Amino acid sequence: MDVEKTAVRIQGRESVAMTTAEFGRLFATWRARFEAIACRYVRSAAVAEDLVSDSFMSFWENRGRIPADANLQAYILIIVRNKCLDWLRAQSLHAKIEQEVYELRRRVLAADIRSLQAFNPEEIFSAEVAAIVRQSLDRLPELTREVFVARRFEELSYKEIAEKYGITVRRVEFELEKAVKQLRVALKDYLPVLLMLLSDNILRS
Repeated sequence: MDVEKTAVRIQGRESVAMTTAEFGRLFATWRARFEAIACRYVRSAAVAEDLVSDSFMSFWENRGRIPADANLQAYILIIVRNKCLDWLRAQSLHAKIEQEVYELRRRVLAADIRSLQAFNPEEIFSAEVAAIVRQSLDRLPELTREVFVARRFEELSYKEIAEKYGITVRRVEFELEKAVKQLRVALKDYLPVLLMLLSDNILRS
């Protein structure tokens, strides 16, 4: 269907002049065809419909700058083509950004998985306990600390400890009891370790 065109002089040149009724007939005649063409490229009927509607609106808003002898069907189709190109470029950029975000997230997740696979709760637990024991021992008087270390870690007998530090066996017992009380408070949340560190053999000659 050929839509009526009339020519008017605007800024010294002939331009398309049409009524809203003529524009409506133009839109009704070519809309479906243009949407089918756009849909082949954007692969979405809804997007194609929006782009074609935008193209017709752009044509209407700029009709005063269109030469009267222009092929309107081709002119509007060029607008549709450009709208489709802009949309596809935007989608391509969006997809690229999404891919980059996905790759970054994938690398972060992979790093988290490797970290979790390497995680050993026993090592962390042992490190925490060792730190607590060190801090507790550091707070003990020097002789108390040395007596406890000699008994627990060097496995010396009461008599050997007494001879090493020039004190009585009874003093050894007293210093060990002092250390045990301190560690019992510090390790109250680590019962298995507490039982191991403060086992009976510490207080046995």
